[in-house]
Amino acid sequence: MTATEDSASPGAGRVLVVDDDEGLARFVVEVLTDAGHHAEAVPSAGLARRRVEATGYDVVVTDLRMPGESGLDLIAWLRRYDPRIAVLAVTAYGSLETAVQAMRLGAADYIPKPFEPSALLLAVDKSLRAGAMRSEIERLRAEADARYGFDAMVARSAVMKELIALARRVADSASAVLIQGPSGAGKEMMARAIHQASRRRARPYVEVDCGAIPDALLEAELFGEAQGVPGTTQHRVRPGRLQEADGGTVLLDEVDALPLPVQIKLLRALRDREVTPVGSTQRVAVDLRVIACSELDLRGAVAAGAFREDLYFLLNVIEMVIPPLADRADDIPALAERFLETFNARTGRRVTGFSPAAALLLTSYGWPGNVRELQNAVERAVVVGVGPEVAPDDLPSALRQPRGHDFLDEAAARGMTISELEVAYARRVLIKNGGNKKKTARLLGIDRRTLYRWLGEREEPAEIDEG
Repeated sequence: MTATEDSASPGAGRVLVVDDDEGLARFVVEVLTDAGHHAEAVPSAGLARRRVEATGYDVVVTDLRMPGESGLDLIAWLRRYDPRIAVLAVTAYGSLETAVQAMRLGAADYIPKPFEPSALLLAVDKSLRAGAMRSEIERLRAEADARYGFDAMVARSAVMKELIALARRVADSASAVLIQGPSGAGKEMMARAIHQASRRRARPYVEVDCGAIPDALLEAELFGEAQGVPGTTQHRVRPGRLQEADGGTVLLDEVDALPLPVQIKLLRALRDREVTPVGSTQRVAVDLRVIACSELDLRGAVAAGAFREDLYFLLNVIEMVIPPLADRADDIPALAERFLETFNARTGRRVTGFSPAAALLLTSYGWPGNVRELQNAVERAVVVGVGPEVAPDDLPSALRQPRGHDFLDEAAARGMTISELEVAYARRVLIKNGGNKKKTARLLGIDRRTLYRWLGEREEPAEIDEG
């Protein structure tokens, strides 16, 4: 064992030894125990299966030739039962063909007889290190899924459920995705979730904000740049963002902001799957998945001559349009609760929820800044609030002030149905009445059951009338 391997020792492991040779099995257990591992032995594959089902093991060391069920049969069963268990096959001298068969069935390594204790310990430690690395990768992936995956996205509205279902179906493909929608609606989060659910998740995810990079620098930023005098030691080629995303995903945010000359070069790079750095004639192959985001309707930009039609069709293989938050009001309460949990954790507060009046303000406001504005509003409420729940005064003043434009004009602009208009108006009246449902129903000329139905709430059987 080298010094490096020794310093990277994974520590004690749980090892099951399977061998019908009682003396050899006892020797192996002693070697492993002396090295600090927890080891025990059984004489057959059948007993080994029962021990594995009853007790968890990190490594199984098994002879291949045993009476009855063979070690090869045990290896195949272990791969099906729990692939996380590393299997070391003990083979007779010269049985290379059997060792190869064991590896094909899923053995991590093989140890030819006779073997030195150091060879056994090295193989066990190597298997434990590999298992520890797999566990760490799984942990990091689970954390990334919780933070960036589809499960981190709140979807109560039908439109968002449909969009996430579509995104899940296409995530593992290499097809380009075009995500359009207003600022703050969640385009970047959808893009990251698609990458996280793809087979490229372990490779780079590179974000390029096309609208934030000056035009003079954008080409070099995307494609790279040759620097220094060719043929000298100072000459080098700085890789661009597309090359950095090789093997992974590149997000082209605000893709509509790309100047036409850069659009031409981007079209060629994506079509030919290779980039040419600025100032260089050398082409560099890239393998990447492209997700583009735009606040503008790119069809309109194409019609206006501001965006190349061929690049538009190349990017628009899978089209997703995320509507503004005002058009998916069913998502607002769940999003607000999610943000409340986040900011409770960050600030150490324990705000339990939203008062009825505050909840009505959240669902009645138009949210021109979309999800990002809602997030900021909840953050403010947690920071400035003093009560156990969010009150109306904790929310930004814009939510508490009358809207500056006509309610009916807004309804017409959004294409609201009569049923939607009834619900929206009922919410407005309820807010003006301080959440008093009895008074609101009376003013609207409806019974409280109808009001509860409009609000999507269940009437409490023994509710005490307000005021």
